[in-house]
Amino acid sequence: MNDFHILSTQTLEEVTDFFDSSWREAEVDLLEGSLTVTLPQGRQYVINKHGVTHQIWVSSPFTGAHHFHYKNGSWYCTRTNIRLEDLLLNERNIYAS
Repeated sequence: MNDFHILSTQTLEEVTDFFDSSWREAEVDLLEGSLTVTLPQGRQYVINKHGVTHQIWVSSPFTGAHHFHYKNGSWYCTRTNIRLEDLLLNERNIYAS
């Protein structure tokens, strides 16, 4: 298994833990490299590994689509340069409002 698959699998597991602990009302399912998180009112995240581009792709019910690449120990959005964990924390704050 190459570095991308190891890092992305570990990251998806960490993101799963984040949703399980921080978004208790969410239904969280991680299956074969794809994480689906269903929030109340049917809002849904889909987060998965994209092996061809070596990215993690996020579809957010709040901010749309994001692609993240790994550099310097973190996953960064290719469009905004925000770190994946910062995006999710920001969105948790939006949801909590």
